[in-house]
Amino acid sequence: MDKQTIHLITLIIAIIGSNAWSHTSLSERISGVENRLSDRIVSLEARVDKIDKRLIIVETSLKANNQYIASVLGQRLQQPDVPGEQ
Repeated sequence: MDKQTIHLITLIIAIIGSNAWSHTSLSERISGVENRLSDRIVSLEARVDKIDKRLIIVETSLKANNQYIASVLGQRLQQPDVPGEQ
């Protein structure tokens, strides 16, 4: 999400949630909302990075399992069905 989009979202949120007679200025509210959104984005990016790392581990494990299964199947296909028959 680019800064312009974040600013637009925070402006809309600030306008909807603002009280015209509040002592807090609109720009201060916008700044606070932007900061919270920015912190949330950083937090979500960190979570996505953790998920990506877990997916890499799972993918590596699945590849190893697939190689093992292929190896076992290959060995069984090379073995005769009936003992003594070749």
